[in-house]
Amino acid sequence: MKSALRNLTAALLLLAPLAPAHAQTAAEFYKGKQLTLLVSHPAGGGYDTYARFYGRHLSRLMVGNPNIVVQNMPGAAGVAMTNHLFFQAAKDGSVIGLGAGPLATAALMGSAGARYDAKQLSWIGSMNAEVATAIAWHTHPVKTAKDLYQTELVIGAGGATDISAVSPIALNRLLGMKIKTVTGYPGSAGQVLALERGEVGGIGGYNYGSLKSVRPDWLKEKKVNILLQYAFEAHPDLPNVPTLPQLARTDEEKTVLALIFEPQKMGRPIFGPPGIPADRLKALRDAFDAFVKDAAVLAESEKTQTELFRPMRGEDMTSLVARLHETPPAVIKMAAEATLPLDTMKAGDAKK
Repeated sequence: MKSALRNLTAALLLLAPLAPAHAQTAAEFYKGKQLTLLVSHPAGGGYDTYARFYGRHLSRLMVGNPNIVVQNMPGAAGVAMTNHLFFQAAKDGSVIGLGAGPLATAALMGSAGARYDAKQLSWIGSMNAEVATAIAWHTHPVKTAKDLYQTELVIGAGGATDISAVSPIALNRLLGMKIKTVTGYPGSAGQVLALERGEVGGIGGYNYGSLKSVRPDWLKEKKVNILLQYAFEAHPDLPNVPTLPQLARTDEEKTVLALIFEPQKMGRPIFGPPGIPADRLKALRDAFDAFVKDAAVLAESEKTQTELFRPMRGEDMTSLVARLHETPPAVIKMAAEATLPLDTMKAGDAKK
């Protein structure tokens, strides 16, 4: 009997290493860990402002309360950051990014350098449904969208794939407007400086949320005229500024414009690489859902005018991205051709 017990004990000891270890919870994973939040654009602009706003509150809203580090990784309008997340960043939920909505369709429409598959990204949440606008300096003869059909407006833009460049180029090709695009300005901060210096007459794609939070004096002192909204539904603050459906002349134009600009519904998307473990992705999404309802967050949003306008949950973003990628090839081709980065000048060659 004693011999049998000894044999059983020995067998159990041999099998012990094969027993499943305690599964680490998301809270245990994040406790004492650094969570890196990459930003697709340079410091000082709207994306940086939103990322740091998010980063200030994320630790206390996340299970495990990780230390949040915000790190700028500009390049190719967010494509560089997204490629990094997709191919190089850790897939364990310790690295996420905040970028621009058009990153969801950049690769779909053949944007240079976009090698990732947006359908595989881990979509976490979008801080607002951004309404991008075209603006002109108050001294410029272009005062309304109608003027763009008759009078040329030289505008500053970021990289050739940035929404600030893509938007006016698309309007030129689809609607026949007269906008001359100057690319190469580093983020919205560089475009703002160019406009204030008189190097350009306007900005072709400036998010209204950034305008309110970063340049509120422009609105208060009427230093710029808001010409149009790259949106299908007007922002409540801009009821008399024309939207895309009001500018489009045919149903075909509306369909193509929808593919180009509908990603703006997730104007400040937060996302991670593919393959984040399900429980950690849920923790990241839960923290985002808590963020947009948190009293301290809402108070800061109101105080700084960093608006949380129609935020979108990660699950809804995933559905939107999937739907956009089901667009018929003929429409994708038209949208891609409308946004090809042609007929642009480089920063430094501009004349107002």
